[in-house]
Amino acid sequence: MPEIQQEFIRLYELPDSLLRMQVEPALEIFPEYRSSLVQYLALDASPQRQKLLAEISNATEEERVAWFQTPRGQKLAITGAVATAAVLIAANNRSDESRPKPSTGGQPAPAPAPTPSPQPAPTPSPAPQPNPTPSPAPTPTPDPAPQPEPEPAPAPAPAPVPQPDPTPEPEPQPPEPPRVAVPGDFRTPEFNRANHLSLLGADYAYARGASADGVVVAVKDTGVDIDAAELRNQIAPGGDRVTDGGERMSDTGTHGTAVAKAVAAEKNDSAVHGVAYGAKLLPIRVMGSGALSDQDQVAREIQYGARVSNNSWSLTRAGGGTSRIEDNADGGKWVRDHFGPIYQQGVDAGIVYVWAAGNSGDSQPSSLAALPVLVPGLQGQWLAVVAVDHNNSSTGSISGYSNRCGDAAAWCIAAPGQIVVDVHGDGSSQWVAGTSIAAPQVSGGVALLMDLFPTLSPAQIVQRLLVSASKTGPYSDQAIYGQGVMDLNAATQPIGALMIETSTGRIVPFNSAVISESSAMGSAIRNSLAKVDLVLKDSLNAPFLFSGATLSADAQAEPSRIDTDRYLARFDQEYRMQSLTTEGGLRLDYSAGGEGSGLDAVGAMQAWQQFSPDLALSASFNTDPSWNQGLQHLAPTLKHASLTQAFSNPYLSLDEQASGAGMHWQLGSHWHGGLQVQAGKVPQRFADRGDSQLQHSMQTEWGYVAPSGLAASVQLGVLSEEQRLLGSQSNALFGDGQARTLFSGLNVAMPLSERWKVYGRYNTGRSRLASNGWAQEATVYSDSFTLGVIGQPTSQWQLGALAYQPLRIKDGTLSTSLPTDLNQDNSIAWNQVDLSLNADGKHMEYEMFFRYEMPVWAINFKGSLLRIEDYNNEAGNNDLMLLLNAAMPY
Repeated sequence: MPEIQQEFIRLYELPDSLLRMQVEPALEIFPEYRSSLVQYLALDASPQRQKLLAEISNATEEERVAWFQTPRGQKLAITGAVATAAVLIAANNRSDESRPKPSTGGQPAPAPAPTPSPQPAPTPSPAPQPNPTPSPAPTPTPDPAPQPEPEPAPAPAPAPVPQPDPTPEPEPQPPEPPRVAVPGDFRTPEFNRANHLSLLGADYAYARGASADGVVVAVKDTGVDIDAAELRNQIAPGGDRVTDGGERMSDTGTHGTAVAKAVAAEKNDSAVHGVAYGAKLLPIRVMGSGALSDQDQVAREIQYGARVSNNSWSLTRAGGGTSRIEDNADGGKWVRDHFGPIYQQGVDAGIVYVWAAGNSGDSQPSSLAALPVLVPGLQGQWLAVVAVDHNNSSTGSISGYSNRCGDAAAWCIAAPGQIVVDVHGDGSSQWVAGTSIAAPQVSGGVALLMDLFPTLSPAQIVQRLLVSASKTGPYSDQAIYGQGVMDLNAATQPIGALMIETSTGRIVPFNSAVISESSAMGSAIRNSLAKVDLVLKDSLNAPFLFSGATLSADAQAEPSRIDTDRYLARFDQEYRMQSLTTEGGLRLDYSAGGEGSGLDAVGAMQAWQQFSPDLALSASFNTDPSWNQGLQHLAPTLKHASLTQAFSNPYLSLDEQASGAGMHWQLGSHWHGGLQVQAGKVPQRFADRGDSQLQHSMQTEWGYVAPSGLAASVQLGVLSEEQRLLGSQSNALFGDGQARTLFSGLNVAMPLSERWKVYGRYNTGRSRLASNGWAQEATVYSDSFTLGVIGQPTSQWQLGALAYQPLRIKDGTLSTSLPTDLNQDNSIAWNQVDLSLNADGKHMEYEMFFRYEMPVWAINFKGSLLRIEDYNNEAGNNDLMLLLNAAMPY
């Protein structure tokens, strides 16, 4: 199933609360599917959902009428049309439009919005004496526990059945490739028991390999019940004691245990697993009996390797409620001077601190959540968390009890404030709420990203979480939501444009590094690259693993579309040419310009000036360089007989729009020779690049015509290409280097009778690449041949048949360096890779053709039946073509 079709189905299954968040980016990435996508999502939709879709897509009144009255029966038709459109667009645009995923490959996400700067610190005022107590969390009535289903009685044992003779063991089969995980694999009953994991996009993070395996998360709270069924296997070393050698860890209430389960409850098919179910927990008691001092808390985090610190608590102000910086009489000086140095030690040790914003419904978060306002050095590894109410509101707006982001907007993020947790450890599930429960979801999200991107720094992890957060609709209000709602799906995908980091540290845009294969190569590079994994980076320096095939401009395309326009142009070429002959020995063939641009609009010219019986000069402009060489010289009647390039030298005809000059001489009555040079502008193979390069060629030819009519010639020449290899183009691989091809050819035309003649040619070449790009070297061997017969039974009729193999690489290897590994410091390691350039298919064209000239009306009729196999040397790309033409010369 095409990926875009899967994406339609995924979006169709989303609830209304997530529709805007997911559909708006999809419409930005795939604008060509706007109409089909909205119609598909509107099938069987409620009026409210249809209204929401109209707002998201900015639909006009006419579009609303057309889209939202789509009959149910058209659902499959729309899906099929989308899949077909995806194939056609990929084939025409040559673009990689698969969505990239870590360690599996895909396509870049839209560029992220920039992270705003923090607000300036408020004016100082006196502070109350701190009294750390946990913030209260309103707890809705829990859902009733599900009733167990009775197990069926065991079936009676069957009667023994006689066993047949054993059959021979089958031949061992090669193992099947491992199945790639998809988000649906993780939507278990345990996952679905509450919807916060789905709202966060955690299933997408899991499918991309994130579980937070081994990441230590400190839970600073009332303690943790380390014997709880969902936590007993999740405790990190040092977490079983309040202090080293001291009291065994326990929870003085239930708050810390609920928070710990929200972070990392085990994935064991019971209750609800935590966001970071693979993480290890380091409980630290900061409240109640045996609470550690602030200094000892951070020291214990550092001692036992905590990488994330969850803090679902705050200071309280006089009269109750969360203490804010503005509540301090000294303007937060005591908070800054006491907590700043302590937490700076933790930040310097690489710990990310996550803080609940508080449950007082204030416009500002707690003073500790906003601490970087007073201590700017903490900001890169500090997160404040507000709560959104996704369960009771389809819009997921800010919960009424939650403090807002306020002055902490630059490091503030939102998460669901109501989730289901097995609070009492008895297998029952109960709703808990508050910023105290939103914070551990963010702590879990940080741990997942640390697992998936182990080479990113803690500050880069925080930046990624903030930049990727959903900022659509109301979530763009930074005073309330800060950087938006945490989106683990977006955070685990490439953000912005993909980049390639070179071995020198230079950053190269990925789209400037792709290679466009020529027909001589077929899909050889694409297939060779598919066996290599590349490490690319997104705009936030996060590494992603992609299939090497993404370097091919045709990586996601169907087999090449047969260029019927080019065949038609050759078929009609003789009717576009006009001739002029002078008494001075000049013959001039020329054509008027066309409707295109550039050289297509200028026309073509072929000139032959005979100075003496033994010497002639030729010149050409914007035409096939082989027009006066090889078979076209030995057997001029072949010139316009076929609609293929069967009679042209393939090395000269890489570009059919060349210009050149030559000298030709006759040596006696049977021998002739010639020397010709050409230069042509090679068409740009990438639509977004306007420049083009030149190719140059020089060729000499020596021929013999026997008295019997047998004619043969030998050709030797050299072709020089800039930034290309036999027509293939890649700025990154080839750089500004050149490829030089030494080629030779043999042409034969032999009469079978007075009216029939057999002809053939064989060309072969050896190409060497001199590159200053990623490629070190390449040596390529190629060939092409034609074999056919042509006859003229009467003066009006011409008949013929041929077999033709266009230019094909039969043997070759490209040695190049590619970004295939990741170093511990997040830099990219480049390694040498040898890519086979041997074309998989063998492009063959079999043609039968005729030509008839009416003697009375001077009307010419032409026809051709062409069978094409492995077009562009891509195996299985076959077609059949019939062309008929009638013209009256004038």
